Amino acid sequence: MAQNIIDGLFGKSPISSLQKHMTQVHSCISELNGFMIAIHTQNWVKAEIIRSDIDTKEGKADILKKNLRLSLSSTFMMPFSRRDLLDLLLIQDSIANITKDVSGLMINRKMILPDETFDDVIELTKVCIKTSSTALKAVNELDELLETAFGSRERKIISSIIEDINELESKSDKIQHEIRAELFPLESSLPPVDIMFYYRTVEWLGELADAAQKVGSRLEVLLAR
Repeated sequence: MAQNIIDGLFGKSPISSLQKHMTQVHSCISELNGFMIAIHTQNWVKAEIIRSDIDTKEGKADILKKNLRLSLSSTFMMPFSRRDLLDLLLIQDSIANITKDVSGLMINRKMILPDETFDDVIELTKVCIKTSSTALKAVNELDELLETAFGSRERKIISSIIEDINELESKSDKIQHEIRAELFPLESSLPPVDIMFYYRTVEWLGELADAAQKVGSRLEVLLAR
């Protein structure tokens, strides 16, 4: 209903396509928990299947991104600019890209996480997935925001969701710190190259939560205009 009203007033809105893209992006990162468990148990067949699913979903997100770019008129009548929407689209897309990168790195190197860090890595992965899910929830409120002409109630709803995103990202920072503290005493007993890639994996996982938070930050910019 909301989308029909918006389309009638301004022409075809890009919001629905933006929401579909974020939904596809989240379906990509949601595979990561099962992937991490498969990696840890050295179930390489299952890990490869999940990695392939991630690649496929990332590819579908790319198609949605390109279609939205091509269909987005430079003169469409909306309360925010074309540049704002394109920036949000690129931030969303980075979540799928990082998910593909981290799964590709781990499967290519047959990376087995140290037992000392595994529980926290899984916890970090779950927090990243939840941060993305919460960002998706915020993006899905955009059409309601427009329908109510940026009404105060809808603004408060999105602002509350953004606060949840920020809290989750802060939680991911704390878990990353704990994992690094667990890796430090292992440095002398593990190959230096392995240690380097363990740190890189943790960094990439943190970037997933950061990217989801940037979705929220970009939405804050839209609310302020």
